[in-house]
Amino acid sequence: MGLDAVEFIISIEKHYSITLPGEDMETLGVVGDFVVYVANACEMQNGNEVEFEEVYETIKCFLNRDFDIPCNEINLKSRFVDDLGMG
Repeated sequence: MGLDAVEFIISIEKHYSITLPGEDMETLGVVGDFVVYVANACEMQNGNEVEFEEVYETIKCFLNRDFDIPCNEINLKSRFVDDLGMG
């Protein structure tokens, strides 16, 4: 996992007040899978039910703001490394 990915994960953890284990993150290379994982983690760890669409929009905003990835290039099938360049 590259530095960009680690920074991104830390930002998401802080935003949602959750912990995302590194070993799980290694297997979540697609935006849609990551969105589902974060939404489920919010419910399991905090008891907060967060809408899938809200998590998706937040992830797109963070990727755009912090890594200059255009929102129109981010979709649920985007791969973080291969498509978005987060090595």
